[in-house]
Amino acid sequence: MLSIVITTMNTRDILQELLLSIKADTSIQPMLKETIVVDNGSVDGTVATISKDFPWVTQVNNEKNMGFAVAVNKGYRRSSGDSVLFLNSDTRLIPGELLKMLRYLEQNKTIGIIGPQLVYEDMRPQRSFAIPPSLALEVVPKFLLEILLPRRFGTKGTWTRSPMEVESLIGAAILVRREVLDLLAGFDERFFFFLEETDFCLRARRKDYGVVFFPESTLIHLQGKTVKKSWTPGRLEYAISLYKFVRKYHSGFYYAMFVVVRFTKALLLVVPFTILPFFLFKDATRRKYLYYLQLLLWHLRECPDDGGLRR
Repeated sequence: MLSIVITTMNTRDILQELLLSIKADTSIQPMLKETIVVDNGSVDGTVATISKDFPWVTQVNNEKNMGFAVAVNKGYRRSSGDSVLFLNSDTRLIPGELLKMLRYLEQNKTIGIIGPQLVYEDMRPQRSFAIPPSLALEVVPKFLLEILLPRRFGTKGTWTRSPMEVESLIGAAILVRREVLDLLAGFDERFFFFLEETDFCLRARRKDYGVVFFPESTLIHLQGKTVKKSWTPGRLEYAISLYKFVRKYHSGFYYAMFVVVRFTKALLLVVPFTILPFFLFKDATRRKYLYYLQLLLWHLRECPDDGGLRR
């Protein structure tokens, strides 16, 4: 049986579209045990709308934004299905596509986590799996690595239509065996937002569970619909999670080098634009400059946990 766990915060309209897409996918209804929405303190009427229009949905309501890991853990612990599909509120099911993943997971007992090909509304492929952060990725531009080594660093998976083992999946939509969730005690709640799914996938692989990208199944992801609302705090929150991730998986020396590289990159971008501000006439350039300026100030404050999305 399947449980669906959705996290949301102030995304009432697109959440309704997701819930309607779940109801419309008749292929999964016989095995769908429950749909759980975990709300992180929305003030846009999300809770009332779900109660009124979607009475079949179980709600878990947090009084404030508790972060992604805490929210999904609450949803998972409330669920009872043999497998749990974690969805961001900015996703939509395509009828019949999720069933393919469920059948593949059932037939392959060594797989612990499986994720679909994420696509835009026009069906263009999105980045669907991830390469864990590393010093090499900070030094060498990712677009160059994707050109030179597409099968190693190209994370859209457009070169294959066959299931493949990957290091990490994008957390917008992942299907997980309950036994894996129980074994790992859910997601690491030290990550407020970003990289918690990467950490979870790495821990599952260390327990000999496969992490599989499944391009035979597609799922719509309205990428950026929620992030754009708080772009700069979101990028700062990513930096917070990034440093926690590097500290967790690498030595103290590696972490120190990582911080030096990140700080230097920010400095090299901020200084020229500060001296020559007339280059900041484009909104995108100005936004990037202001972010890196805040990133430098965050480093000078010794990288505290606040300053990102927790404000």
